[in-house]
Amino acid sequence: MRSLLQVFTRRHDASAVAPADGRCCQEFLMSRFVSGLVLALVLAPLCRSAGAQTATGSSEGTSSPLSPEAVVTLPTVVVTGRADVTTTTAGDVDGYRALTARSATLTDTPLRQIPQSIEVIPRSVLDDQAVTSIGEALKNVSATVGQPALQTPVYNSNYIRGFAAEQYLDGMTTYLGSGDTNAMADVERIEVLKGPNGILYGGGSGTPLGGVVNVVSRMPTADRFLEIGGTVGSNAYYAPYFDINQPLSKDGTILFRSTGSYVKSGSDVDVIDTDRYSFNPTLLLTSKEGTTLTVQGRTSRWEQQEYQGLPAVGTVTGSFRVNPDLFIGTPDVPDSFSETNSLTATLDHALNDVWSNSTKVRYGKSSYNQISQIIISNTPDTGGSSWSLYNQNVEEERDEIAVSSHFLGQYTSGLFEFKPLFGVDYSRLAETAVMHMSGAVGTVDLLSPASWPAYTAPSGVAMTDGDNVYSTYGAYAQLQSTVANRVHLLAGLRLAHLEIDQYSPTYLRGDNTKKTKLLPRVGAVYDLTDQFSLFADYSEGMKGNPFFFYSGAAVPEVSRQYEGGVKFDARNGVSGSAALFQVSRSHVPVTDPADPFGLTSLAIGEQQSRGFDTELTWQPDEHWKLMANYAYVDAELTRDIPGGATAGSKLVGIPRHSGGVWGDYAFGSGALKGWSAGAGLHAASGAPLDLKNTYKTEGYVTADAAIRYQDDGFSASLNVKNMTDEQYYTPYQYLVGGVASAPGRSVFLTVSQRF
Repeated sequence: MRSLLQVFTRRHDASAVAPADGRCCQEFLMSRFVSGLVLALVLAPLCRSAGAQTATGSSEGTSSPLSPEAVVTLPTVVVTGRADVTTTTAGDVDGYRALTARSATLTDTPLRQIPQSIEVIPRSVLDDQAVTSIGEALKNVSATVGQPALQTPVYNSNYIRGFAAEQYLDGMTTYLGSGDTNAMADVERIEVLKGPNGILYGGGSGTPLGGVVNVVSRMPTADRFLEIGGTVGSNAYYAPYFDINQPLSKDGTILFRSTGSYVKSGSDVDVIDTDRYSFNPTLLLTSKEGTTLTVQGRTSRWEQQEYQGLPAVGTVTGSFRVNPDLFIGTPDVPDSFSETNSLTATLDHALNDVWSNSTKVRYGKSSYNQISQIIISNTPDTGGSSWSLYNQNVEEERDEIAVSSHFLGQYTSGLFEFKPLFGVDYSRLAETAVMHMSGAVGTVDLLSPASWPAYTAPSGVAMTDGDNVYSTYGAYAQLQSTVANRVHLLAGLRLAHLEIDQYSPTYLRGDNTKKTKLLPRVGAVYDLTDQFSLFADYSEGMKGNPFFFYSGAAVPEVSRQYEGGVKFDARNGVSGSAALFQVSRSHVPVTDPADPFGLTSLAIGEQQSRGFDTELTWQPDEHWKLMANYAYVDAELTRDIPGGATAGSKLVGIPRHSGGVWGDYAFGSGALKGWSAGAGLHAASGAPLDLKNTYKTEGYVTADAAIRYQDDGFSASLNVKNMTDEQYYTPYQYLVGGVASAPGRSVFLTVSQRF
């Protein structure tokens, strides 16, 4: 049996057991790439024509004074189908369709011109679907698997194209996310970048390997308003929230906004009771002449009994079936908790009519306490339908600082438009963690549990512990250029340095990882017409592996993606993208078969994911909004694991087919003015629960519906989720890699008033 240390460490990357590819020497190609990039960045300003574009004032609409980067004149974007395009500090939105995304390039670039698959979930979608978690929101994005709402926040179970995705907050890492990561009151939009995004992003233990889920916060605006509201629903769901936006000066140079939410909820699962809150004040100071300082505070906490899901035997396989709503462990187990407090300051400054700078600093402290009574096997380990139970306690304290700064230039020269960008970033996270685990405290028959052993906090020698420091350093250059308003080029290079120092005071051993690597990114978009574009790109990422001790050298993981496809924005209101992709991942840690205790790893695992995904939005007029997505993802091991799974085995938790559709109709005038209704489907095929593919879930289809009324600042909506009360299991990435029973039919009523 795998050691519990290895089981415990997998909680931060459930797919950790194999990905890769061999690497040919690239020095010649890299040197040519760097030389060409530097030459373009140095010579382009010298060729700049006298008619270079200059920074403009703040945008019209609902926006506040924007940062210098956000107010530079861009090429005209033609919007077809709808006239109600809204502008916020996060970017332009046309109904369900976002027109720009800053996450991919750190510039306000139209999505059609970015050579990468990007999906934006606007606030309107979150509201219309009554979304209550990030994982639920990701159902609107192809090739993604969202984290279950009941899972402890510090777990990472968001996956994009088969590999773990990083969740960022306003463009900075939230490594080992703490507090209420599913708080929705402060979310303006969610930008999902597919594939390695190691050029512009770093932090925690490295750069993203599978993709980025960037949650964009709401910012202060020049309007004065107060919105209060709340949601009540099934399982005693109760969630009040507020949104206060208050200019503090008559000239609009001092703006303040604060959002807050509280959620108290039961669950279909026995025993589970969740309490979580988030409070987010933001102060914005602007000169209105190119300088803006934004200070964001965040305090957030999550409390809940630790939910570990259910084993494979007794749910998707075996001769018996346990209650799908069973909570494993004594009902008297104390709540686990996760909390965080952070402060983020962003200074945007226009240096002149061409160059601007943006500098962001974040400091945060967080803590986590996991208290649970657990099983450690997917199959009964004491015979029949009975399992051994163990008491466990994990405590973590983290202290994190992150800094990033970049310079952006924007100018034209003849038929060429240039956006050179240079930046640096630094991140340091110090963590102390300890895990105690008892011996077996008893057994229980999960088929018909009569009584549970009492929970007593285990003590004595730690099962595992760590005094760890993760540091990342990065310097990057990126050049965006447009030729004749038809060819859009993107090239970037990051010099990434990663350091991980791990030490176990109990076992007097440690590991040290130091790695410096050049991470390239190149891509191009070619506009076939004003409605259709072809794109292709290549990118890489690098990330270390916390909580692993190695038999040999501690080697960071590396991922690389090839992607190509089409983007479209037709005059009939249809827009979206479709892409073929291949992502590979190498140096994944696998258990060293030569270690009799299973405490050490080898960085030899290799994985690959390839497939097709597509997003589509149709908005033919002011009444209809429809969006759909589909993905085929073939994610597998490409190298045998010694003593374990073989090449060709499918990766855990990744369905081969998944997709959904959501449609919304707004009534125009007459008796139904202000009313709208929506409905949708989401479907996914079954997915493996272990790398040997011994167990697998079944596919499912669910249906949701909503009806809403809005008038003069008042809004009310009634949402029904899983209307047919479909009963099914989804993979649950926890200690044993089991399943969780999906929520049954639920009803939510949301009411709000804006003053």
